[in-house]
Amino acid sequence: MSRQIEESKRELSRVMELLKDEPRGLSITDISRLLNMNRNSVSKYLNMLLISGKVDMRSIGVAKVYFLSHRVPISAMLDYSSDAIVVLDEKQKVVQANDNFISFTGYNRNELIGLRIPDSSLPVVTNPTVLKTINDLLRGEGEAKEIEWEDESGDFFYLVKLIPTVFDEGNPGVTIILEDVTEIRKALREKELLIDEIHLRVRNNLQVISSLLNMQSQGIEDEQSKEALSEAQMRLSALALVHENLHYSSDQQHINVAEYVKSLAEDISSGINTDCSGIDVEISADMDLGIDLSIPFGMMVNELLTNSFRHAFPDKKSGRITVTLKKAAPSVYTLTFEDNGTGFPEDFDRKNITSLGLSLVKNIAERQLSGSMDIITGKGTRIIINFAEENN
Repeated sequence: MSRQIEESKRELSRVMELLKDEPRGLSITDISRLLNMNRNSVSKYLNMLLISGKVDMRSIGVAKVYFLSHRVPISAMLDYSSDAIVVLDEKQKVVQANDNFISFTGYNRNELIGLRIPDSSLPVVTNPTVLKTINDLLRGEGEAKEIEWEDESGDFFYLVKLIPTVFDEGNPGVTIILEDVTEIRKALREKELLIDEIHLRVRNNLQVISSLLNMQSQGIEDEQSKEALSEAQMRLSALALVHENLHYSSDQQHINVAEYVKSLAEDISSGINTDCSGIDVEISADMDLGIDLSIPFGMMVNELLTNSFRHAFPDKKSGRITVTLKKAAPSVYTLTFEDNGTGFPEDFDRKNITSLGLSLVKNIAERQLSGSMDIITGKGTRIIINFAEENN
């Protein structure tokens, strides 16, 4: 091992000396020829010098030219960083640390330099995941990596960046950069709580409006007017259910489609004044939708389910409704709604839809989602809606 290190030192020095005499730089082929060294070895040593900052590279045409770097040494730059930085040698001992890292640990510089990280009780850097990554990098088995670290109380957050490092003599090391992201994470948490509260309040407000409509309908005798108010309530409930699902989701930004449609179908069937227990709803939609799509999607499915429950099965004793959502392309969704009910009447005109519910679905699909709606008539009902993931 020591013989290999000594050999690497000598070859690195030869490459450095050669580049000193060639300020314009040399290619790998040039260096290989002038030093009588094979190209793979030249490439390996140049990579080590690049990582250590001793050499820079630029492309001229198809050729890569290497020349001595004129960068400021890393030791002079450490204390200009706002992050806490520590450099370890191949034995995982501290060889360099900036003032921010020293302040972060509570040690003084003399106590810290030479301290072997795995044998210490230093915060963050002795985390098992961090230690494993350090070992991997020193063995040459890993690449630069970022790790999120949070203390047990949840009061402090750090982004830990581990970078493989090569010292002047060719020995491996690791540079660890600790970026304090506590304020950013706390701000994100506050934002998440605010969004969560908004969803909750919107849901509650929609439910209050729905209750007021219900109270209003109690004094109305005209059945057509009652049905109109009932449908308005269901639309409000569909919106409220979206916000309820967002409220309980892990990120307050997405809903699980299958869970949402299942809950929506249960709400609609229970809200109709007829026993719908014999109607089965099958759902095939193993995916999540973001908030921008969740609301229009919920409104469309609400109208389709309501129409089927109300009109597709006159006896309400048995029937099947199928709701399928899948990706037809990376950014295109296809919603297929089917039932085995009575279907549309023979004189149904797909180009001149008079039903408020279907008109609403068509407008949402075509105008809001820039998609399309296709109604297939015949036995039962089959409606296919295509829409894009991103819409204006």
